[in-house]
Amino acid sequence: MLNEGGNNGAILQLTGSRDASFGGSTWSQYDAFEHIRWGAGDNQPNVMRKAIEKNTTVQSLLESLRDMIYASGVGFFKKEMIEGKSQLVEYTDSRLEDWSWSTDLQDYTISAINQRVDNANIFTKWKYNPMEDWFDLSVLDSFKTRIGKAGDFHVNPYFGYANHQVLTKTEKIKGFNRLDREFNVKQTVTVSHSKTNQPGQPYYSFASWWCAEEAIELANLITAFHKNGILNGYNIKYLIRMPQDHFDKDGMRAVDSKESKARWSKFSDNLSGWLAGQKNVNKTMLIKYLRGSDGKMMDNVDVQPLKNEMSDDAYDKVWKKSDQNIANSVGILPTLAGVNPGSGNDSGSQIRVMAEYQQHFRTPIHRHAVLKDINTAIRMMGYKDVFAGFKEVQLTTLDKNPNGSEAVVNHSL
Repeated sequence: MLNEGGNNGAILQLTGSRDASFGGSTWSQYDAFEHIRWGAGDNQPNVMRKAIEKNTTVQSLLESLRDMIYASGVGFFKKEMIEGKSQLVEYTDSRLEDWSWSTDLQDYTISAINQRVDNANIFTKWKYNPMEDWFDLSVLDSFKTRIGKAGDFHVNPYFGYANHQVLTKTEKIKGFNRLDREFNVKQTVTVSHSKTNQPGQPYYSFASWWCAEEAIELANLITAFHKNGILNGYNIKYLIRMPQDHFDKDGMRAVDSKESKARWSKFSDNLSGWLAGQKNVNKTMLIKYLRGSDGKMMDNVDVQPLKNEMSDDAYDKVWKKSDQNIANSVGILPTLAGVNPGSGNDSGSQIRVMAEYQQHFRTPIHRHAVLKDINTAIRMMGYKDVFAGFKEVQLTTLDKNPNGSEAVVNHSL
């Protein structure tokens, strides 16, 4: 029983549950944390960010998806009956304009979309403004926000850093109640959580591109391979054969085993430095040899170049396939993602059709998650027939629009 003072109280019941994908390693009721662990190490967003830090594709695709969702930004619309049909017409007034300025609505929207495409969870901080009698919205970074077991939210800059967590620095904030405005006013600051309810995920949702973690790792390995290949030479390039007793004698003098091992070690180090590295490409190697009693060369160092059976074209195919898999996981059409240029479907008109398809059919769920708190805030200001919606970008031909694009209203809220 949680007693908040006075006649207010709530019953907390912990039930055995955890996220099926990217969840904690233990059931919630057995975990020592007061918040719900995000990933086995409570650092799943950090793990995924680490995977894309040196990737040349993912971050750009996430930004492309963000731009598709945002389009021309958020505006306000009102339902009106026109010729017997319900239509959305652009609407604004001074109070909405003042609230948009106070809460920095466009910046909030972009921040919320960034959280959505990165990890599929949006944590919104609600702060009541008693002078204006409205709630200002801001986005909490998912990397430092967790769901509390008591129905609240925990904010801590050390979340995600298992070896440096300072839980005493945690700020606990009550959860926002969209059905009880007075409760939110009384708390002054609350937090809401917007996500798509995925099967098996009672706590944290996850972005579709997280399922391409291995494809991302593959692409990263190819980049690292080519970098090291340029610096040190691709694969094993030479087979070097030497007689086992090559360093057992110094002229006619026999040497002990300790000196022989030292000579082998020094020769091996010198050989590696000579044949490897970007400064030693196509260099000539000089080997001195001894003559036998018959005047012929005695067994010495034999260097044989090896053929690389893995061609550059094979590496290129693996690279392109990994990029296509990543683009598919993000939800961007491959042509728009730029991963299959010259494939016959990248003309101007085809790209225009694909861009419109991407906006119309691949963004509504994302937009619903982003607009949810905005429309709740508007309703709590007393507006019941005004809604926030995205203004799309309509690509047109140059004869109709010299700039190649024009803003149009998206009627889906």
